[in-house]
Amino acid sequence: MVFELHVWGPAFSLPSIDPHCLAAIAYLQQAVPRGEWQLVASSNPTLSPTNELPALRDGERWIGGFRNIIHYIAQVSQGQWVLDAGLSEQEAADCIAFSSFVESQGQPLLDLSLYVSSENYAGVTRPLYNTIQPFPLPYLTPPSIRAAAKLRTEHLGLSGLDIDSEEGSPKDNSIIPASLRTPRTTVSSLLATTPEINARIRLDALAQSFLGPLQDLLGEKRYLVSERQFSSLDCLALGYLSLMLLPELPQPWLAKSVRAHSPQLCAWIQDLSSRIFGPSVTPAAALLTSSSSSTSPDPSALPWKIPDTGGLLGITTTYLTTLADSLPVLGQHRLDSKMRRQNANTKTPTRDLSPASSWPTVTLLGGLLAGVASLAVLFLKRGLFEEEETRGGQGLDAFGEAGAALSFLADQMDEQVRRDRAQAVGGEVDVVVGVEGGL
Repeated sequence: MVFELHVWGPAFSLPSIDPHCLAAIAYLQQAVPRGEWQLVASSNPTLSPTNELPALRDGERWIGGFRNIIHYIAQVSQGQWVLDAGLSEQEAADCIAFSSFVESQGQPLLDLSLYVSSENYAGVTRPLYNTIQPFPLPYLTPPSIRAAAKLRTEHLGLSGLDIDSEEGSPKDNSIIPASLRTPRTTVSSLLATTPEINARIRLDALAQSFLGPLQDLLGEKRYLVSERQFSSLDCLALGYLSLMLLPELPQPWLAKSVRAHSPQLCAWIQDLSSRIFGPSVTPAAALLTSSSSSTSPDPSALPWKIPDTGGLLGITTTYLTTLADSLPVLGQHRLDSKMRRQNANTKTPTRDLSPASSWPTVTLLGGLLAGVASLAVLFLKRGLFEEEETRGGQGLDAFGEAGAALSFLADQMDEQVRRDRAQAVGGEVDVVVGVEGGL
């Protein structure tokens, strides 16, 4: 059975928009023989038992998270596919310590650069999800990721990066005439007026506290902890540093810091990125939507496989699952149940797997979700909430982008119902909902 590595889709000419996905791609590219794994830009974290990507599929088994994936690969390969196996005791200790450092210190920097900064988020990051996820999933995913990024960086006191904080209370602001309002300080205005004195000092300090130790660790070596051996630390560092240096953003303060203060790391990132990830990656190449991308003559090209979205039913189920997972109590309950099932299935890793007994339950749940979706959008379209709509005067538009997404799904399902009625022969058929056996 061939491994399937499911990741967030490509961005900035890189094979993924997520640092851990890039790290997992680099690890499998270096550790697992070609032909033993495939890369799937599914951009669907609900596939993972931990509700995160990257996720590794081995038959009916799913392993979520970068660390869990490399441990699983080590187990099923009986220690053959392990990048850190040949490290000395000191090198192994450095690898563990600096891996924790990269994740804890690098994530806030990426959060600030790609998601908290309103200009970068609205102008670049959010539109990218429209190219890697099917409609209407981009209505949920970027705002959810951005909200998590804000929570992770709240302690840094850089709320000026987010201009949406002020826009959250338009009624309060409308009381004060525009001519009397004090302009709110944002990172854009700070960098434009006094870039070396105000916000740039704090942002540079954060960047340097991360880049400095890595620059010192690399020194004149070929890799971070070893002259001769590529390690799991190199995978993680490559994932984070690539997303710091390579994206072209309206506010490129992080890339400027890397270029100005860490020239050795800069050269290391560019060289390693081209060697590990191969040529520039586009969404068309990753999703295999163009004829030229399916048969690339370049042997260094990544082993992409077309993601299976499951059609309209699969996308709708994923949308509803994502909504359910975002609810505080229900989401945690679903995650706990998912983890318990996964732990029961992964007690003894093996490549020779029997079909999972949970498929009937999954199929039933999928049918129930599809039925609930059909009823929900049907009620919304048929005027179940006409009283509220009359009061608000906006209907589904009052729900913003999520309302637009539900309206679109309702139109699609109404059209399917009309086709079913037209094809019915004899008898009265109200609504026919077909649910496939596999989800």
